[in-house]
Parts: sequence; structure tokens; C-alpha cells
Amino acid sequence: MTPAEHALNVLGGIIPDNRSRLAKAVGLLDNAHFTEKSSRTLWGFLVRYANQTHGAVMPLKFLEDLLRERGAQAGQQAQFEELYETCAEMDVDDSEFLFSLNQLREIQAEKGTGEALTQAMTILREGVETSTGQIEKGHESARLFLLEQFQVIDRELNLEDAPEGDMRRESAELLQDYADRKRERNEGISHGIEFGIPDLDRRIGGMQPGELILAAGYSSDGKTTLTVQAAWSAAVEQGKNVVFFTTETLRPQVRRKILARHSKLPQFNLPDGLNTKDLKMGTLPQEGDAALPGIVRDLTKNPAYGKIYIAQVPRSATLSSVELRLARIQREFKVDIVFLDYVALLAPAVRRNSPREELSDLMKASKTFAVANQVPFFSPWQVSREARKEAENGGAYTSRALSETAEATNSADIIVSLLAPTDNSDRYADVTMQILKNRDGETVNGLVVNVDYATSTFRSRGLGLDSLNPASSTDAFTLDSLI
Repeated sequence: MTPAEHALNVLGGIIPDNRSRLAKAVGLLDNAHFTEKSSRTLWGFLVRYANQTHGAVMPLKFLEDLLRERGAQAGQQAQFEELYETCAEMDVDDSEFLFSLNQLREIQAEKGTGEALTQAMTILREGVETSTGQIEKGHESARLFLLEQFQVIDRELNLEDAPEGDMRRESAELLQDYADRKRERNEGISHGIEFGIPDLDRRIGGMQPGELILAAGYSSDGKTTLTVQAAWSAAVEQGKNVVFFTTETLRPQVRRKILARHSKLPQFNLPDGLNTKDLKMGTLPQEGDAALPGIVRDLTKNPAYGKIYIAQVPRSATLSSVELRLARIQREFKVDIVFLDYVALLAPAVRRNSPREELSDLMKASKTFAVANQVPFFSPWQVSREARKEAENGGAYTSRALSETAEATNSADIIVSLLAPTDNSDRYADVTMQILKNRDGETVNGLVVNVDYATSTFRSRGLGLDSLNPASSTDAFTLDSLI
């Protein structure tokens, strides 16, 4: 696509009334990104109108009145009205809009790089006169000029991943951000990706892009079960595209777990769902055998569901190798959330003097992974046997459960713990969950859920009678207790 086509895609993604896309584009583009005069002028009108109306998209009637007031000739007025109407009739989805928006930025960065190199060569060979009358010439001046220009280009190109700016100039974005969140709340839409467990989701408010989420617990507490539940809910209940990397569990096992979770949907009339053990052994009861083709068909063919991309990762892999695989997958489709079962089994990028130091590096890298790829990054976290014993005695985990490395608590944005009964051999169990850390929301102790391990299904039971108020509890999560 040409720059003009990308510009048209961006305008068509905003017009006639997509305020959230307009706010995003205003934060990343300026007039220089639009190389064609008519598109550049229309963009300028949109920006000025948004600044005057707290982020609204300019309607066609306002454009017509504006052109008449400015004394535009009939031909010019018809040209802009036709361009506006063309944009309003375009059907630009989110991925097309974002792709064209980023392409305009890349094209502008490439142009800026070329201009900077040309000017640097002029400084090197001929010298140039500055605004103060000084002559800049030679390799040192050329190098300093080039470094300054590259910093400007890099800052502009990475503005979305590492934003900056004067918030006094961002009134439209501030108001639009709140308006979007209020609208989504009123419409029952979560601003983020939910676990699919109502009592938990009400308190967390959705997993956000750039967040690191840990599911902490001991062996058989249900960490992988919660991971499967969250992945299934993201794809099926919320229509998000999921990538599920697994090191501990084999890919066929993950597929069976997700299929079993899907079988619990009411339309399949299987109150107990399909047991993953029966799926593995080929021992489904008659009603399960009969229902299986329909369950598979719905999971794999329903257009309302997001993708569930499962990738087996060898234990020798590093987080960098996982990120390379994710980059390849992202070229195929937009990834909304990444799961890794589980991150502590990855090989360290650099060997340290102790496992504790290696885990600390891994946690920092995991948070960077989430931020750089702008996805929620979800992983189980195995606590020690001592932490499990302490939780059994106290009835709940505390922040000390993650004391293998303080970085786990420092880097993570959300930490959810699970404590199953001591004799956890049954299919069903009441499990105590806690939100040990929630960077942008409340924490809670004593949240009881009933877990069906055979189908990775969680059912809320509410708060236990002995639940603690984290704000006043000595067991509440604090960073100070880990440093």
C-alpha cells in the first residue's frame, strides 16, 4: 500500500464517529505523516475540531459550513466532501487501522532518517550555518547532529510503547479515556481481559496490556487449571486471541483441558462436562461420545470466538526465544493475551551465582516482555513446600510465599494465589483464592471458589467468614516484607 492509501485507511477508521481511534491517532500522528494535501487538510480539520469539542469527530455538516466560511471554491468544497463521504463508507477494522497508522509512522521515520543522513554529510563535508551564525563542520559536529536527530526519530517512533508529553495538551485524550471507560462499564464491558470468575473479575477489573500476572500456589493447588480457565474465557467468552506457551504440560494435554472446559457450556447438556481423563483414555460415556463432535465443531468453527494458539516450548528455551516465536505469530494475527505455563522453567538468559538471582532476572524480563509486546502476560508461579505448610497452618498464603525472589512481587502487577485442601485427590474442591497484589485495584483474602479439576471450571462461592480486610491485616501484601 502507498502512503496515500494508508492515510485513507486511518481517516476511514475514524470517520464518521470513532472517538477512541481519533484519540489514539492524535497522540501518534501529525500533519507531516499525511503526504497528500487533501488528506493532510482533512486531518488538520479533524484535529482542530477534536481539540475544541473534547475529542469529538467532526461531522460532515460542520465541514461543509467551515469550507463555506473560508470561501472555498465549489470544486474544492466538493473534493473535501467527497473525501469525507468516501472515508465514512469505508469498513476499516481495528487491525487494518492500527497497521496503517503504524505504517505512516514508519514511513515518516524512514524519511527523517534519510534527511538526517543527508544533512550530516553536508555538515561533514561542507559545513552549515546555524541560526546563531555559527558554522558547524567536521566529523564531530556531523556525529552529534546525527545522534540528536536519531534520538528524535526514535522517540517519535516509540511513542506508543514509551509515551511522553505534556498532559496539559491532552485534554481530549483525558476526557475520551474516561468517557470510554464509563461507556464500557455501563455496557457491561470489561476494560481488559477477565479470568471468567465473576468474584475475581469484579475486584481486578481485567488484565491490561503490559501487565504481568502470576497465579501462585503449590503443586496440585490449581495453577494450571486457573491458567486454562483464563485462556478459555478470554477466547470463548470475550472473543480475544490467545497464545498459550507451555513448558510443563504437553500441547495435547492443554488441548484436552481446553476442550473439557468448553464442554461445560450449557448448550451441550452435559452437567459434568467431558472429563480430561476420559478424553485421554478414550473412555467417554455414551452421552459424551455423542456430544463430542458438536463440542469440537463449536470450539473450532464458531466465528465469535478468538484464536487459541498453543505452542510447546522446550525447557532449554529462554524468554528471548519465546518472544521470537511470539513475533512470528503476531505477523499472522493480533495477539491479545499470552500465557506461559510456566515461566520459571525457562532457561536463564545469563547464568548467575544463584537460582535466586536468575529468577530475579527472569521476572524483570517477563515484565519487559509484557510491556514491549503490549499484552497481558500470565504465568503460574510455584511456591515452596515451606510456604505451603505455612499456608495450611494459617489458612491462607501470605506475601512470604513468593520470597524465592522479591522481584516476583516487585515486577508483577497482579498476583492471585490458590490454596487447595491438604488432601486434594477429589475431582471437586473448595479452593481459597487471594488477590495478593493488584497494582490498580483492591486486594482480598478468603475468596472461596469451587474448582472442577476435570474440566478446569471455577464457580464462585463468595468470601469466607474468616476473610481478612487486606488494608488492616498483618498478612496483607506489602513490598517491605520482601525487601
